[in-house]
Amino acid sequence: MTRYAWLAALALLPLWSASAWAHGGTERVVEGSDAQARLFTADATTGELVAIDLPDGAAITRLTTPPFIMSLALSIDHRHLFVMRGRSTDRDWITVVNTGADGAADRLRPPYVARTIRVDTPGPGEQNNMYTIGGKDALLLEGTAEAVVMNDDAFSGFGPVDVRRYELAAPDHYFYLESGDNLYVGHLRKGYVQVIDRISGEEVTRVDGCPLIHGRAMDDVSGRLFYACMRDIMVIGSRGAETNQVVARIPYPEKQRVGAFYHGSGGVLWAYTEGILPIIYRLATDVEPYVLEVQPLDFSIRQWSAEGGRFLLSLSRGGVLEIRDGNSGKVLRKANVSEPFGDDYHEHTDKAILPDIKSMDGDAYVSLPHEGRIAVVDLATAEIERYLDTGGEPTRIVLVRPQGEAPTAARQ
Repeated sequence: MTRYAWLAALALLPLWSASAWAHGGTERVVEGSDAQARLFTADATTGELVAIDLPDGAAITRLTTPPFIMSLALSIDHRHLFVMRGRSTDRDWITVVNTGADGAADRLRPPYVARTIRVDTPGPGEQNNMYTIGGKDALLLEGTAEAVVMNDDAFSGFGPVDVRRYELAAPDHYFYLESGDNLYVGHLRKGYVQVIDRISGEEVTRVDGCPLIHGRAMDDVSGRLFYACMRDIMVIGSRGAETNQVVARIPYPEKQRVGAFYHGSGGVLWAYTEGILPIIYRLATDVEPYVLEVQPLDFSIRQWSAEGGRFLLSLSRGGVLEIRDGNSGKVLRKANVSEPFGDDYHEHTDKAILPDIKSMDGDAYVSLPHEGRIAVVDLATAEIERYLDTGGEPTRIVLVRPQGEAPTAARQ
């Protein structure tokens, strides 16, 4: 090649290079899928978060978080999932995952880890939902005795998240409710409910007399708050003349105490605790004096209130899902969803190991850690529609729709 030919080739090189590597004119396409919903489940084997698009049922990704996952809590708009690790290490983390529900389109974008935050002993929310204060997501930090309200959700960026902090009375395990302008924070070991003015942040009073508080619920009709104590349930008024007064004590009819509540239908609360349960308590909040009625269970390892309280679901240690009436507790249908579970299925503080139940659009989703899959059960017929194979040990479940609206199961 002559010297002039080389010069000509070199002169053309910048033109070719600019054409090959230019990005300014690249066409952008909208990513995501037209899935009806997305299911997230925690894998107790790897500590990963598995995302499955529905109704296809295929796992679209596994997101790595600091092992191991203890709880999952959805933001109020379902755009973020707060993944909280177990408490068996010297460091506590919250991994904030963008669920892909952007609230505007009928598509679910790919989920991703938006931010990981180191905190001191975060409270896990309630039944896979974040606590809310004044309609905004909040964390109750048990190690530093504060409630942190997130005024924005700018997790996917370099900037800080704007927060407001409320000082709590003492480091403890908390059980929180909000009524009117007051925040009611039950302290497990301290045995009192701290009442805080939501506007000023100042403490109003403390309602004591409830050693070892573990569990809470609110009756929206009367505004009364139900706090589970060691030997009975303490009922506190939050409206009118009975505001911040103990209005009733409900004794336990059996040795089994109450640790948490589900809302059934017709004003019924279902009161239960941890472990394999032979009974569950039924509490009609519209009948006084209040009485806990005993409802026998078939050694239940997990329960759930489905379809806005219409059904009470109970998974037995034998692998049977019982579909009960959400008001009376009567067994309507049964489904054999798995082989029996092992004898030792009590969770500790290191990670989630129990099965979980969630519901949406007439279907129940039951995680089966011992079989590495999730059963999908038709609530109307108790027929098993299919199994979603996840591998590992799927435990906690949450469900998200494209536009972030809540599934059929009511936010508890």
